[in-house]
Amino acid sequence: MKKTIVITLALMCNMLAFGQKAETIESIVSNSHEPEWYAEQADAWQKIVESNPKDQWAWRNLLRAADYYVMFNHGYGKGWEEQDKTRPAEVIRKMEAAIPDSYVLNLCKCRFSLSADSVASRRGDFARRAVELMPEDACAEDVNYLACRMWITDPESPLVKELFTRSYQNRYYPIRIMHFNRNMLMCMQPNAIYFANGDLDTAPMKMIQEALGERTDVTIINVSFLHADPFLKALYKRLGIKPLDINVQDYWQYGEDWYKHYEADIMMYLIKESKRPAYFSPTNPRNTILDKDSIYNEGLILKYSPKQYDNFAVAMHNVKEVYNLEYLAEPDLVYDSWETSRQTDLNHVTLLMNLISKFKKKGDNAQAEHLYNILRGCVERSTMFAEPEGKETMLKELKEQAENK
Repeated sequence: MKKTIVITLALMCNMLAFGQKAETIESIVSNSHEPEWYAEQADAWQKIVESNPKDQWAWRNLLRAADYYVMFNHGYGKGWEEQDKTRPAEVIRKMEAAIPDSYVLNLCKCRFSLSADSVASRRGDFARRAVELMPEDACAEDVNYLACRMWITDPESPLVKELFTRSYQNRYYPIRIMHFNRNMLMCMQPNAIYFANGDLDTAPMKMIQEALGERTDVTIINVSFLHADPFLKALYKRLGIKPLDINVQDYWQYGEDWYKHYEADIMMYLIKESKRPAYFSPTNPRNTILDKDSIYNEGLILKYSPKQYDNFAVAMHNVKEVYNLEYLAEPDLVYDSWETSRQTDLNHVTLLMNLISKFKKKGDNAQAEHLYNILRGCVERSTMFAEPEGKETMLKELKEQAENK
């Protein structure tokens, strides 16, 4: 009995040690975990920085783990005073003492600033300094992050092109996500403006523009950037329109949804004043505040139009003449392991499924069958369904479209 207890305790110790093994903290768009995992990782990286206070990589991962834990667990509350009392704030203060004016300190202050540093963070001071100190072997995710930070705080800086080009060369984003963004970019009308919100449908598109020089006529707008004065100022200049006289405090009457109304008013102003074709990412939830009757599906992208038109004809043209969908039939590449890659595959299904019957009605049975086979493959290999019934339901809907029911 005593021997059994000793063995059990040994196994428990081994499991505990394994559970707290420090791992690289990746962006949540590529790989996310439960809050408890981030708490455990923060403790693991904390031990490493205590044993080696000059280890910048350890500090970087400690801040990321602590930040994600607070974000997923209970949030930061309201106001700088509460934020300054959190564990990430404590990590930053200790980092300032251990590795002052280092690459990682400036990188981390871009992501999490103390109240005393808020102005410098908004100006992009930390991002610029981090770029100056950035080592040649900086990880691809951090290079991409700094590219986005420079884009929002100093969009006219040549560093934006340099960093996005470097990020493209690093192949940070999975090839499936790059294809998805290129398909959206290539189907827009000349001099269009494009609204999205998030990393997956803005940064890869910006890479294609900066690194490859393709479709630089399109103005890419991350909706969350509309809260940054440097980005807005450069945007008005690029579009050749006068700045909108708007006061954010006027929108607080809407409560927690104030930002949706604020962003919608700016978006509509940009559309009307610039008189340019306007498009939205299908994954952008914030466009729902706009008039839904003026949003049309053109395949993999949504277009704003106050007038009705045959958007199905445009979508069918895009499928046949513009989009590259063949990659959806290929096996996943090594760096396609992101969870979000499969979510992007399913976007194709929901956006293009109703075109199968449209092609059949036009007598283009070959195109209808080809599209059906591609989309069926997306559903069958998807692991995003919580229940098998969800997959079966979508496959049934696909089959009905193919049979023109």
